[in-house]
Amino acid sequence: MAPKNGIATNVRAEAKVPASFPPSRLAAPLRSEVPAPGTGVAETTKERTGAFGAIDAAGILCGALVPAIGLLGPIADFARVPLLLSSWGALVFDIARQRRDAAAPHPLVVLAPATGSVIAACWASAIHEPHAVALTVFAALSCAASLAVGRIVERSRFRVCAARESIERALDVRVRIARGDERTEVSAAEVRPGEPIVVEAGELVGVDATVTAGEGRVIPWLGARVELVRREGDPVLAGARVISNTLRLTTTWSGRDRAWVKLLSTEATRIDVASPTPRAVRLTVERGAPLAAAVVGVAAFAANAGPVEILAAACAGAMGFGAKAACSFVALHFARAHLEALAAGITYKDGRTFERAASAHLAVLSARGTVLLGEPEIVAVESAGGVETERVLALAAGAETATNHPFATAVLSAAKIRAVRPEHVRNATGHPGLGITGVAPSGERLVVGGRAIMLEEKIGIAMIEARVSELEAKGRSVLLVALGDRLVGMIALQDGLRPGARAAVQKLLDARIEPVLMSGDARETCETIGRALDIEHVRPEVLPAERGAEVRALAEGGVVVAVIGHPAGDDAALGAADVAVAMGTAGSTPGDWAVLVTSDDVRDAALALAVPRAARDRARAAILLGATPGLLALLAIALGAAPLAIAPIAMLLGAVAVAVHARESS
Repeated sequence: MAPKNGIATNVRAEAKVPASFPPSRLAAPLRSEVPAPGTGVAETTKERTGAFGAIDAAGILCGALVPAIGLLGPIADFARVPLLLSSWGALVFDIARQRRDAAAPHPLVVLAPATGSVIAACWASAIHEPHAVALTVFAALSCAASLAVGRIVERSRFRVCAARESIERALDVRVRIARGDERTEVSAAEVRPGEPIVVEAGELVGVDATVTAGEGRVIPWLGARVELVRREGDPVLAGARVISNTLRLTTTWSGRDRAWVKLLSTEATRIDVASPTPRAVRLTVERGAPLAAAVVGVAAFAANAGPVEILAAACAGAMGFGAKAACSFVALHFARAHLEALAAGITYKDGRTFERAASAHLAVLSARGTVLLGEPEIVAVESAGGVETERVLALAAGAETATNHPFATAVLSAAKIRAVRPEHVRNATGHPGLGITGVAPSGERLVVGGRAIMLEEKIGIAMIEARVSELEAKGRSVLLVALGDRLVGMIALQDGLRPGARAAVQKLLDARIEPVLMSGDARETCETIGRALDIEHVRPEVLPAERGAEVRALAEGGVVVAVIGHPAGDDAALGAADVAVAMGTAGSTPGDWAVLVTSDDVRDAALALAVPRAARDRARAAILLGATPGLLALLAIALGAAPLAIAPIAMLLGAVAVAVHARESS
C-alpha cells in the first residue's frame, strides 16, 4: 500500500484463526453466551414465566384493580382491602424468594414504604377515616408499581447474569499439576499460586499463569476470535485454549483471584458493586430514603395531618426517593461494559481503576511499538566527508551490536543483506534514547545516534541539516554516524503504522479523550506520524528516562492522564500515569498497572478507555432518567400540590425510562 504522509501502512490482520480450525470450537462472544434452558439463570427465568411469574402478574393486576374498581360504585368498597392485601402478599413473596443482588439497594428500600402504605390504608379503613379510599389506592399502586419495577429490573439483568454463569462454568475445569514426573489432576479452584501445571493441545487453561517451557498457538481468552503464539515468559489467562503443542506454566492467580472472575463473580469486588458510582448511588438511595420519609412526614405534620396521613406521606416520600430502577440500571451499565471489555481480552485491577479509566482526559501513546510496528527498515544510507556508504553502514552495524533496539536490528539486517561486515567497535556503550558511542578500529571515537548526542559530543551537522530535515519531514528517523570530530554519513529508517492504529486514535477521539503522541524521534518525524494518525498533540524528542516526568507534567492541573504502552519499553511512562494501560500483560501479576490488555492490538488498548467512559455516560443518564420523576413527585407531595398516588406512578415511569434507555444503548 502506498504510504500516506511518508508513513508506511500495514493492513495485515495481527492474528487470524486459521481456516482449518473448526469454528465450533471457538467460544462465542460474551454478550451472546446464554446458558442452556434448565440451568442456572435460565432456569430461574423459566420459573419466573411459570408459577412465580403468574404470582407477580396477579399481584400487579390486583393492585391495578383497586383504583379501577371504584367505577362499580360503593358496593366495590369491600373488595379494595382484599385486593390490596393480595397485591402486598405477592410483593412480599417476590422479595422473599429472590436472592439479593449486591448491586441492588437493600430490599427494605422497596418493601418498607409499600408495607407502611398498606398499614396506613388498613388503619384508615378500620377507623373509617375520610381519606381511606385515597390511601388504599395509594397503597395498592405502591405494591403494583414495586412488583412491576422488580420485573423490569430482573428482565434487564438476565443476559448479564447468564453471561456470568456461562464464564464460571467455562472456567470450572480440571487442571493438571506437575510435580516432577507426576501429574495430579485437581479442580482449578484447588490450584495455588506458584504451582506448575501442564496443558496439552485442545485443553483449556484453568488458571492465570506464565509459560515456563514450550511454545504453542493459543486462543488467548474466552470468546476470542484471534490466535496468538505464546512462549516462555508470556502470560496466559484462565480460559485460554491451547491449540498446538504442550505448554508448561507456573500459576500466578487461581480461584476467585483469576483476572476473568475477580471483578465479575466475587460480590465484594464486582465492577457493578465496588465501582464508586454504583456504590455511591446505592448508598444514597438506601440512606436517603429514610431521610426523605422523615422530611415529607414532618411536612405533613406541619400541615396538621393526622397520624394515618403522616404515615402514608412518609411512605410516599421514601418511595419517591428510593429509585431502585435507577440504582439497578447504573450497576447494569457497568456490568455490561465489563463484559464488553472481557470480550476484547481487557481486565481491570479493581472497580476504582475501571472508573478512573472513564475519567481520562489524555491518552499518551508511545510511538515505537505502540502505534508503529517497531520493525523499522533502512530506506537510505548516505555518506558525507568522502566516506563510502558501505563503511558508513559497517561502522553503524559495528556499534549497534551493543544494543537490541529496533534500529540496531534494522541496521544489522541491512548489513547482512548487503554483505557488509560490521567493523569491530571497541567499548561500545548505549545511551538510551540518544545513541551509541565507542572506539572504531582506527582508534577514533565513533558516535552513532540522533541530533542530541551529536550536540552533546560537540559534532557539527550543519552540512547535512537540510537533508536531515527533509527526511524527517517524510516521517523517517535518521541515525547520524560520526568518526572522531566529523560527520561521515547518515542512515534513514522508516517504520510502518501498526494495523488498527488510526482506528484506535479515532476511538479515543470519539470517547472525547485527547490522544498524545510521545516519541524520542525528532519533531519533524513525530509531527509527520501525528498527521498520519490525526493526532494534533505531539511530544517529540522525549528520552525514555524522561517520559515519567513528561507524563507527570501533563497531569498538572488535575488532568487525568492515561498511558498506553508495553511495560518492557514504556515502564517509566506507565508508572507515572494515572491510568496505565499495559498491552500484552493480562494474566500476569498486575503490579502497578491499572488495565491489562491480553493482545498487542492498540485498538483493544483504546477500547479499554472508551468502554468505561461510555458506561459512565450511560450511568449518568440512568440516574437522571430514573430519579427525576420520583424527586419531582416527592417535592409535589411535600408541598401538598399532588396526591400521594403520584409517588408509585413516578417510580414506575422512571423505571420504564431507564429500561428503554438501556435497550437503546445496548
